[in-house]
Amino acid sequence: MSSQQSSPRSIASFIKMSDAALKAAGIASYHLDTELLLANTLNLKREWLLAHSGADIAEPEWNKLCQLLYLRSQRCPLAYLTGHKEFYGRDFIVTPDVLIPRPESEQIIEYVKEICASHSVASLADIGTGSGCLAITAKLECPELQVIAADISPAALAIAEQNANRLLSSSTEFETTADKIDFVQSDLCSSLPDKFDIIIANLPYVRYDDEFVSPEINFEPSLALFDKDKDGLGLIRKLLHQAPEHLNNNSYLILEMEPDQIKKLLEDLPNNFKVMKREPFTLVLQFQTI
Repeated sequence: MSSQQSSPRSIASFIKMSDAALKAAGIASYHLDTELLLANTLNLKREWLLAHSGADIAEPEWNKLCQLLYLRSQRCPLAYLTGHKEFYGRDFIVTPDVLIPRPESEQIIEYVKEICASHSVASLADIGTGSGCLAITAKLECPELQVIAADISPAALAIAEQNANRLLSSSTEFETTADKIDFVQSDLCSSLPDKFDIIIANLPYVRYDDEFVSPEINFEPSLALFDKDKDGLGLIRKLLHQAPEHLNNNSYLILEMEPDQIKKLLEDLPNNFKVMKREPFTLVLQFQTI
């Protein structure tokens, strides 16, 4: 890069162009998105970019940035354009094969840690693991857990294994990497080999007729997002039916869904499940054999 202030391909020029395009597309975080596209594409820190806004961008990088800007203006999620998303303070690889991790899912980890700190638990299964963010984070936060990550999608499992290789290998808790988490292709619990002390699941619960979803959601895998039942609880109910065969006595099932869906689910909760915690997006159940 040179520092020609008048260059039509300067950092400042891209910021001006990108901010205008993303703002016109209705993206509230337009300036932050612009900075993140620049930082990721040029492999430079945002602070450096702002301090050197007159620096020139080489033509190949400029062309790539313009392609990314077009895609973002079409509401392609930023995480798919950068290939990364933070979850619980860690960087996860994401592609259009997996759901983008959401901050509300971090509450599941908080409850896993709470259970591990106060009860004797040894094993955890993550159903519908996607990027692996829940299974891997649970393992890193509670290294004593034996963790299985299950998903019906082979492509999603491949991304989860990549994330396990990266994140577990960087932790001093583990001598080896992905073998510390077992990855299983499974339709919910159907192929799980054992019983567990904790099952966690962020299953598809978005309703097809939901008017409040963002345009970005159309780029995410429908298999990981949408439930065919009118109330969005079809897969969650199916898991509730399967789970007793894969849960030890006095074990836990932690689910994510919308607040109104939690209320709906509790109207006909099976008798062998007891509500332990209820948050806006998280439901913690204890399973007891009858």
